[in-house]
Amino acid sequence: MADSAFWFFFKALNRVLMAAITCIVALGGAIVGTITGAIKGSTTETGLARGACVGSITGAITALQLMDMIVDGEPFSKVSLLRSLVNGQIFTEWVGPALLKAYMWQINGVEATFVDIFDGFENNVSKGLCKDSINKLPRCIFKNSCEEIERNGSHESSCAICLWGFKNREEGRQLPICRHVFHLECIDEWLIRSGSCPICRRDV
Repeated sequence: MADSAFWFFFKALNRVLMAAITCIVALGGAIVGTITGAIKGSTTETGLARGACVGSITGAITALQLMDMIVDGEPFSKVSLLRSLVNGQIFTEWVGPALLKAYMWQINGVEATFVDIFDGFENNVSKGLCKDSINKLPRCIFKNSCEEIERNGSHESSCAICLWGFKNREEGRQLPICRHVFHLECIDEWLIRSGSCPICRRDV
């Protein structure tokens, strides 16, 4: 009887603990999303308020999805999750990059919807590019990230899609018109969905 009561108490405590962690992760994701969305929105046509709103929702969803992955054993254990929550690493290193990608897809989808509504009878919407067209765009190998990028006419020190800095020997792609530079995989995935630059929105 005592063992049964202890087991029930342990299960209840575990559920309460996981619920509390989930709320913290969702709140942290929403905060990071609000800040990231506001910054990205203020530098694009999206707008600060709309960017913050979409970013907060996307951040909370992304954080919860990350939480499910971790609880299921990928890529961290529960002990690692608690350690990441205490030092804030889970928000800065995991939610941030995943959030920006999700935020960009969300913004891109919303903007495409509005364009389709108001310009339904026109064919001026920037569609995604085919793989052959994407492969023809110039590539670059980052040898010394800052010097290499400045020499190519751009001033980014990190990829605007994933937020990670350019590392030595990494492969990137530079858009020919606006000269913005991104990681190869990031920009290729973006261009399949949209034929415009994720930073300045100019057609490729």
